[in-house]
Amino acid sequence: MLFHTPEFIGLLIVTLILFYWKPQSRIYLLTFANMLFYGVAGIGNLIIFITVTILCYICSKNMRGRFARLSLWTGVGLVVVNLIFFKYIVFLMRTIEDLIPIQLIGEDSFFLSIVLPIGISFYTFQVIAYMVDVYNRKAEPATTLLNFWVFISFFAHLVAGPIMRSNEFMPQIEKIKDIRFDSYKFKMGVGWFTIGLMKKIWLADYLSPYVNEFFARGSSLTGAEAWMASYMFAFQIFFDFAAYSEMAVGLGYMFGITLAVNFITPYLSTNATEFWRRWHITLSTWIRHYIYIPLGGSRKGPVRQYTNLFIAMTISGIWHGAAWTYVLWGMYHGLLLIVHKLYTMLKEKLGLQAIDNSKVYHIITIFVFFHLTCIGWVLFRVQGLRNAAHMLRKMFSPEVLQFNGVLFPYFYIVLFLFALHIGEYFLFKNASSLYRGWHTRFPAPVRAVLYTVIVVFLMIYLKGDQNTFIYFQF
Repeated sequence: MLFHTPEFIGLLIVTLILFYWKPQSRIYLLTFANMLFYGVAGIGNLIIFITVTILCYICSKNMRGRFARLSLWTGVGLVVVNLIFFKYIVFLMRTIEDLIPIQLIGEDSFFLSIVLPIGISFYTFQVIAYMVDVYNRKAEPATTLLNFWVFISFFAHLVAGPIMRSNEFMPQIEKIKDIRFDSYKFKMGVGWFTIGLMKKIWLADYLSPYVNEFFARGSSLTGAEAWMASYMFAFQIFFDFAAYSEMAVGLGYMFGITLAVNFITPYLSTNATEFWRRWHITLSTWIRHYIYIPLGGSRKGPVRQYTNLFIAMTISGIWHGAAWTYVLWGMYHGLLLIVHKLYTMLKEKLGLQAIDNSKVYHIITIFVFFHLTCIGWVLFRVQGLRNAAHMLRKMFSPEVLQFNGVLFPYFYIVLFLFALHIGEYFLFKNASSLYRGWHTRFPAPVRAVLYTVIVVFLMIYLKGDQNTFIYFQF
């Protein structure tokens, strides 16, 4: 069930009314609402999800006794095997077939009929974080199975995040009966949800046909067209994924629940380290806490640190999809992080840290890193290594300078989107003062008219065809 459909809006309104009308029944209400939300995608997937949740809950309740380690590895192993089976089994078999002259999957193989359950990657990471935190006594296990189910399956963030850690989210679930209606939070929630909805249907979905058209041309793209395709996909995936995350945050606020912000204008990053503090923040935090640090982090010297960074980002790439292009995308970002570490060390040795304070240098680094990011998006978007290699060759060939007039409209769109991105940065940076100014300088009737216009336009778009969110496939 998509956030930007009339069906979901109906479910949301009914759930909100009951949520604040019957506070003592909230955990049961959310339990049912989460089942309904997820069950629309398939009853079989819902049954598997519930089964995994029950088994992991049992494991977590046994992490305070003599079998704590066994319970940890059983729970983690369960969700990892579940993820591997649904997401990677065909990829692994095809890889083996490429290495050894043996056929593991025929044209009518059962494995080709496996459908990836939506949200499986996100709830897998959330369960792993929960199990590890409970084992390390950084969090207490859920008091009831229903609390654990709502923690894992809360429909606001189930399908595409943000990935919530137990110490952030579980205490809110445990005290859900005590939540009181807060008009300010509710208005914040509606605001976040509306901003996300506008990003999805007015920006991401608008860019979608142009991006598809560019990438569908494959080898016929010129170098300039290949760059334009990567630019437009960069903004499509950002607006699409940020839209979902912001709508999730908004839904949380409506229910009096705080979810983590997942994006902070990432294309204004000056380097790879900053990018991963701005892009898919909850994933990068998860990777740091549950892969990078356990591998040794930066505690065992620079060589080991660079190795750990590379491994962690490679796993991030694998998490995104069962294809070698995703693996290379993760490796590429691992290399970008390593290069940034080395570059920082070189600046320190040469005593050039002062250039970081230069506005010109800041703008140049944003420009350079945005293009480095777009190179990575080619690996993320194309199908197959051969197509990726061909497109990247075109992007670095002399013909890239042949910028024909047909591309100018797309170029202006990209410039507008980047300007919008900068505007978004200042909007969120000054959100509190803008909110106060909006309510003090503009009378209620004026605000009401604008709200009505926005709602009417959104409803018009909601009646049309809805594109799914890009990250649903992960």
